[in-house]
This record gives sequence, structure tokens and C-alpha cells, in this order.
Amino acid sequence: MFNTRKAAIAALFLTAVLWSSGGLAFRMMTLDNGLAISGYRSFFAAIFYVIAFRALPKMENTGWFKASIFAYMATTTLFVVANTLTTAANAIVLQYTAPIFTCIFIFFIYRTKIPMRDMIATAIIFVGIAVFFFDSLAMQVGTAATVGNTIAVASGVSFGLQAVVIGRTAKPHNVFTYGNMFNVLIALPFILQNPITSWLDLGIIIYLGVVQIGLAYLLFSFAVKKVAPLELILIPALEPLLNPIWVFLFDGQAPTLLAIGGGAIIIVTIVVWSVCKELPGDRV
Repeated sequence: MFNTRKAAIAALFLTAVLWSSGGLAFRMMTLDNGLAISGYRSFFAAIFYVIAFRALPKMENTGWFKASIFAYMATTTLFVVANTLTTAANAIVLQYTAPIFTCIFIFFIYRTKIPMRDMIATAIIFVGIAVFFFDSLAMQVGTAATVGNTIAVASGVSFGLQAVVIGRTAKPHNVFTYGNMFNVLIALPFILQNPITSWLDLGIIIYLGVVQIGLAYLLFSFAVKKVAPLELILIPALEPLLNPIWVFLFDGQAPTLLAIGGGAIIIVTIVVWSVCKELPGDRV
């Protein structure tokens, strides 16, 4: 189904839609321990992958596979924890420093020069995200918030690394199976201390595991072999734009004019950048 580049790009857009639904889901939960939430979510995601592929996959004995698992675990866990320590706006904006780190990793790992077009698109999209969240963006100086902001940046580093190394694995979806299993083991003490106490929380956790990261990362894994590492980051950059749309649809909170302007910057940049990459002979 995703054996063409255009289909892979469509899969990444759908990935962004599914990832973005997490913000509203987190808002609706009564459970507030980040590591516990991450562990519960990964538990159901791991079950989803084992059922989907009807077996527990074999681990690849390569450094790329191990690095990909580490990057995935760090990305998913750190982002959830950051959301419990700082504002959602801070967590999203700081995680989407990822394209910057992707460019750095591409240069140092592959010794490949980054096209100027990609560097410009990366910078503009980051500015667009910052503008989009300007009204709610707060770089607090309190201890918890500072730790949360630092963790969000670390999540951006691991997200950027994931985009670079996962394409070198034989079966990217196996990374997410084992990554989620290891996430559960790491979070187990926090899971035991924070049991799910409501059917609403259980339903949300199942949705987050099976759909928001389970199905989303499955689509992501299908696209890995068909697009460049930076595209794995920049196309899903629509996620922070879609997050408030879910809130507006289900909670009635309308975005500000500044947010709409930032969203327009993101959409126009991604569309123009994607079209330019399809032009024959374009190497700028």
C-alpha cells in the first residue's frame, strides 16, 4: 500500500493527525504521572504490534537497531514526562527543535551536506511553531518547569536521532514493538504506584496505545524507507498545528489570530518544500 513515495508522504500526514490527538486525550485523564502514563500507553501499543504481526519479532543484532530502540524510547517517554512538568506549548515547541538535531546527526553520521532548501524550511517551520504557540508559550524559571523544558529539548534530540538511524534497520516496525516493551519495564515501578482508577482513563490509555502511537508509528514505519530522514520530521510537524484543532472541536477553545498565522506559515512551508523536492533536477 505504501510502496510509493507519494503514498509514504500521505502516511506521514496521517501519522501527524493521529499523534496530534494525544494532547486532548492527556487533558481528559485524571492520572497525572508522566512515567506511568507512558508505561500504560506502551503496554497497549506493544500488544497491538504483537497481534498485528501475529508474532514477537526477532531483534536485529545491529547498532542501528539498538540506537533506533533507544531513540524511540527516549522520544516517547521524555515527551510525556515533559508534558507533566511544563506547559504543553513548551513541550511541543521544544520537542520540535528535532529537525535542527536531525540536520546535525545527518552531517556527523553520514557526512552528508544538508541542502540549503532543507535548512531554510527547517528554520521557517520552527519559527512558525513558535508563532503558533506564542500566546501560551512560557519559559518558566521554576525548578519543575526548567526540568520539564530541558526534558522536552532532550525529547527533540532523540526524535531527531530516530529519524536518522531508523531507516538503516531492516524492519522499522520491530523497533517500535521492542521500544514499547522496554518502556513498560522502565515505567513498571510507576505503574504499580499509580493504578488506573476509572474506566475513562482506561479507555483513553487504550486509545493512546493502540491508535495514537500504535497505529501512528506503524504508518510511520511504512514511510521510513521511502523518504529522507528530514522528511520524517518536517512533514509530521503538522502535529502541533492539529493539536489545538482537536481541542477546538471537542472543548470549544478557538485558536487566536496569531496561532492561525503561525499555522499558515507551517502549512505553506511544508507544501512549498514538498513540491520543490519533487521538481526534477532540483538540488538547491
